[in-house]
Amino acid sequence: MPGNTADRSDFESADRSIPGTPWIIEGKIDPRWPINTRGNIGEVFPEVLTALGYELGVLPAEQAWRDAYDDLGILAKGDFSNDDPVIIGLYGGYAYLNLSYLRMMGVRAPGSSAEAIDVSFFGEGNPPPYVPRKGDKSISSTVRIVRTVIGALGTKELPPVAADSDARTAAFEARRPSLDSASDRELLDYLMAFPKGFAPVFGNHMKTTALAAIVSGVLADACAAAGEPGLVTHLIGAAGDVRSAQYSQELYALSKVANESPVVTEALDNASKSSDADQLEAALAHLRTQPEAADFVAGFDDFIATHGHRGPNDWELSSRTWDNTPALALLALDRMRGAEHDLAPSTRLGEDDTKRQAAIAKVRPHLNLLDKGNFDKAINAVPFWAQARESTRDRAVRYMMPAKQVFRELVRRAAERGGDPDPVTVALLFPRTELPAYIEDPAPLADVLAERRALYDRFAAVEPPFFIASQTDVPTIEELEAKQAAEVGTVEPGTTLTGSAGSSGTATGRARVVLDPAEAFDLEPGEILVAPLTDPSWTPLFLPAAAVVVNVGALMSHAVIVARELAIPCVIAVEDATTKIVTGMTIEVDGTAGTVTVIDS
Repeated sequence: MPGNTADRSDFESADRSIPGTPWIIEGKIDPRWPINTRGNIGEVFPEVLTALGYELGVLPAEQAWRDAYDDLGILAKGDFSNDDPVIIGLYGGYAYLNLSYLRMMGVRAPGSSAEAIDVSFFGEGNPPPYVPRKGDKSISSTVRIVRTVIGALGTKELPPVAADSDARTAAFEARRPSLDSASDRELLDYLMAFPKGFAPVFGNHMKTTALAAIVSGVLADACAAAGEPGLVTHLIGAAGDVRSAQYSQELYALSKVANESPVVTEALDNASKSSDADQLEAALAHLRTQPEAADFVAGFDDFIATHGHRGPNDWELSSRTWDNTPALALLALDRMRGAEHDLAPSTRLGEDDTKRQAAIAKVRPHLNLLDKGNFDKAINAVPFWAQARESTRDRAVRYMMPAKQVFRELVRRAAERGGDPDPVTVALLFPRTELPAYIEDPAPLADVLAERRALYDRFAAVEPPFFIASQTDVPTIEELEAKQAAEVGTVEPGTTLTGSAGSSGTATGRARVVLDPAEAFDLEPGEILVAPLTDPSWTPLFLPAAAVVVNVGALMSHAVIVARELAIPCVIAVEDATTKIVTGMTIEVDGTAGTVTVIDS
């Protein structure tokens, strides 16, 4: 692939020597850092990456990640030979994180290890083992990381990077041109300015993510030393004021407002029976005309104004959000309305501190004097880094919202000129070399779009491998389609599936397998949500669920952090859970042991 992540405008020259039919953009595995994983990144990039999302989002994010690691001391001279993306790779149509390189955080940090990073970032998941190589260890990096760790463990309030992200995001949003009166050129210029401003905001998120992993890793190591690895879920517990959990709490409050209004209840009941998102949109439009529904409508509009930037496939610039597809949020709210018991997290968090104190009492006596000191500091610091991680993440996604709005307006205008109305399809055009011409006159690129959309649909229909360890591991679409035929079978009653402990507690209930949050019409309160992976658009579905099981995840992944805040048992990294478990099975989830037992089929 061509070089220079700062200004790259010709991806069509991507290497076509890869066998089979490649995606429109194909990365190359860096032999220095060969192991890549879908772990963790799958919850923010669950779908096939578009040219728009890659060029305007991933490329500046790659450079920002490198800059963040340089600031923290993790990056060492000579780590990268060029600017081609390595930390965030694009292979076989899907985004990957470079496990080989992220392990350097553990290798170069004193007292940590590559294995600790595997667990914290990605879940155990049986990754290829770490093999030490020349250049992995760096004395200068270690010295700088020590300073970073000391500072992180001494944190006693929300770190200032959170406020920096807030300010940058608000400024970019305020500069957005009017969607009604701005010219196509003004909108395109704003969209093309997005990468430069996005980079430092994303960099803040990478700093807080790394430091949250380091601090939580201290607790994980302490629990392992005490022979009680599962207690780390009690030690970390709920951090409080986590933005990703606020969505659920606010929607739950709105669901109670809905239940108190016969007009709102009737409209939502009728819409939900259809299992059609368009009917939910129609119900909302109807409620706007009803004076009796004014409080509910005002509350829902406030929710969208505050949190409308979130949605499935968060980091993709063409994605659905609660702002452009409010039915997604309305569906989650609707699933909460039928609960016969109080879903407020506060009623379920009463024992959180008791569990934490009991875990401290078990673990601390097993540590030496120095480790006890670091352990005590980590206990106090981890809530602030968990909050900071989710806050900076939320602001980075919020930074994308006005760019998403501008892009959709450009798509709408092009559709009036005969173009495709689907933002995802138009996002398959390269934004600097093709999009401007398409907006002006869509016809000449119609065949190109049709061809790429057909290819997109093929890649979207398959499951990418969880790990890639070399260039030869990158599958062709033909190989993935062939593998799809050999699906994993379901499991029999009495079978226990083993994953990783996510959020403590146990729950038994009916399994509900959901592959897309927009299709959760049948999720009933008290059921156990089984999902492939989760991003913030899934968060409100956690609240009515008795527990959550996900195919992939890790100690600091989104599903785990939110489940803790909502006091819901969660088991992560249960391989092929959505295939082995089927809707209707009775299952028992043990979020402390990291197990899921099938009770009855």
